[in-house]
Amino acid sequence: MISTTIGDMSRQLMLSRQTTRMKQSISTFSQEMSSGIVRDKVKHIKGDVTMLASLEQKIAATQLHKNLSESIQTILGGQQTVIESMRVDAERISVDTLAMKNSKDSAQISRTISLFRAGFEKSIDILNTKLAGRGLFSGDVGREAALAPPDVILSELKLALPPGLDVDGLSDFVDSWFSEGNDFDAFGYIGGEKISSEVNLGNGISINPNTTANDKAFRVTLAGYAKVALLSETSILMDVEQRRDMLDKAAITLMSGAAELIDLSARIGTDEESTSIALVRAGAEHSALSIARSELITADPHETAIKLQHAMTQLDLIFSITARLSRFSLADYLR
Repeated sequence: MISTTIGDMSRQLMLSRQTTRMKQSISTFSQEMSSGIVRDKVKHIKGDVTMLASLEQKIAATQLHKNLSESIQTILGGQQTVIESMRVDAERISVDTLAMKNSKDSAQISRTISLFRAGFEKSIDILNTKLAGRGLFSGDVGREAALAPPDVILSELKLALPPGLDVDGLSDFVDSWFSEGNDFDAFGYIGGEKISSEVNLGNGISINPNTTANDKAFRVTLAGYAKVALLSETSILMDVEQRRDMLDKAAITLMSGAAELIDLSARIGTDEESTSIALVRAGAEHSALSIARSELITADPHETAIKLQHAMTQLDLIFSITARLSRFSLADYLR
């Protein structure tokens, strides 16, 4: 029977510890080689963590400003897409309608009335657009719709109509219904309040993206469509000439709405420009701070490679010694 002495056990324990230490060193140096960053940052900077902590804090702040700027940039871009779509439709329909000013063709007038009804429905649909689960024009309620369904709005508008209105009276009533402080606020716009607080994008740049679906530009455009959309209701009795006159008035209102949409787009464009500047500045600051942090905790590739090679050599040596000792016998010792 082969006995194991205290010396043998001590030597095995020592070799085992050295093997574990070398394996850990190889793992550390391999990670530093692949990432380029030292594993023990505190030891690398000799315990002075103040500068590193400050850089980490500033990097986190600039990353927040970058993310916020990108998010707002996406929202503003979505709003501009909706506004441009509404403007193009309003201009096209109004121009085409005014071009047929003297037409008494009832079939053509009926088709044009259908276009106004479709334009009304489309405008409400795109004003209820959500991006990343958030309503573009619903104010501080965020995820809710901005406007009631088209049929609901037209029904409420029709219920409020005084009896016996002529073309001028109907046109003026619809303008009033959609004006600020009137029934549209109660039955049409179902979004929240405008966001009153400014958003800080860093570097002294703040904006207040508070456009909602009850903006004047949208009210005027919807009123233009609604004046004719009401004519599709069987209870609104007007002859061909009256319908023709209402089309003209509605087309002029739509033209005004298109002009208001251009002004609104310009206002949002100012916020877009500020957001783009903030995003560029935050990106540049984030890159500069990241470089500074990297320089502070970057592992020297040449030095790390030497340490890795040394650790691997040491581990090979330990394995060799362990293997030789495991084969060591009395005959070998007496030679």
